[in-house]
Amino acid sequence: MRDNPERLAWTVLLLAFATFCALVVGIPLGIRSYVLNATNAEQSSVTSVHGTVLVQPLQANTPIPVPDGATLRVEENTRVSTDSNAQAIVTFFNESLLTLYENASVVIHRVRSPRFSSGQQPDTIIVELERGRVRAAPLTRTMSNNGREMHFEIYCSHMSARLSEGSYSLEEAEAETHITTRIGLAQVTAAEGTLMLGPGQRAILPHGEPPVGPLPAERNLLVNGDFSQPLENGWHVYRVEPPTGVVTATLRTVSTGVQTALQLQSSGQDNVHSEVGIIQYLNKNIQDFESLRVLLDVRINSQSLPGGGTLGSEFPLMVHLAYDEADGTDRDWYYGFYYAPAPPDWILHDTPFNSSRRIVRGVWYPFESPNLLDSLSTAKPVYLKFIRLYGSGWLYDAYVTNVTLLAQE
Repeated sequence: MRDNPERLAWTVLLLAFATFCALVVGIPLGIRSYVLNATNAEQSSVTSVHGTVLVQPLQANTPIPVPDGATLRVEENTRVSTDSNAQAIVTFFNESLLTLYENASVVIHRVRSPRFSSGQQPDTIIVELERGRVRAAPLTRTMSNNGREMHFEIYCSHMSARLSEGSYSLEEAEAETHITTRIGLAQVTAAEGTLMLGPGQRAILPHGEPPVGPLPAERNLLVNGDFSQPLENGWHVYRVEPPTGVVTATLRTVSTGVQTALQLQSSGQDNVHSEVGIIQYLNKNIQDFESLRVLLDVRINSQSLPGGGTLGSEFPLMVHLAYDEADGTDRDWYYGFYYAPAPPDWILHDTPFNSSRRIVRGVWYPFESPNLLDSLSTAKPVYLKFIRLYGSGWLYDAYVTNVTLLAQE
């Protein structure tokens, strides 16, 4: 080529031209790609609704306390935790919200928005749910009269949920995760299985297994309410008997032909008080739920104490739900069942918190309470402590089965 300088000149000229063309095309394309795909890391605001919330950047050794009513700006890769007396709200740059209820922990991993107004990357929020219950409310921003595309994802060690604009509840328990869709669409993936949830649907995600669902949003909070398993599964038995031993209060499961029922019975000397029952501890936060109803089937074969006794507190079958209202005040809801009418001067309560129902002797009666979140609106349940079923009075023989505590988020 050295012997042919003309060829060398043309080669250099062509290479220079090719390089020029590549730069002319490549530089604008590179700039365009950068403009379309560049993102900014956004801050989020953590507000303590009540109690002290702990905020800890993953690279930090100690958490930062956020006192009641205060707000702290946080970066990506930050853990937010609440204890049994705290709640928090995380507000993202696009006004999406994440509410942490008591004993919850999340890690805010990625919060990004397009750097330029013409960017094509979606608003991205990726959060890890470590424990507890959260309420997610993703929101789509409006940009130039068009909705900005959004990627809102919450994941655990065994599942991920891609959420559209709407309202969702997620709870990470010891052996499974629950997700409920109030508004919007959720794409749930676990163990190589994918499930789409629409409004009013929920899914259960056992650890290491595909999603189970879609199921109705309303779910039963009780275990072994049909008594098909031994009482030790979910229930604790208690008795109150006179020390003289003249009355014996017994409790057992019996077959009624098509189902199993719990029999509560007091036998022996009349006109002597006794009580026998079972308790199931719930320890369940139901803040932001839409409904809570108690359902059961009851039959009373005999009672020697009319009505609910002189004070309206001793029935052959009684349901007691213990709970806390929003300010932490202890509350109780009672409902009694009887067939023998009380004398006119005896009390039979008829209030939202304490009421009773007269039923037909020896006939199964299906009971369904009103929505307690509406009927107890002046002091509605926020935290459920336990439910108790018991027989109380003198001599009685009562049966109950299909006990259900239905809650809808």
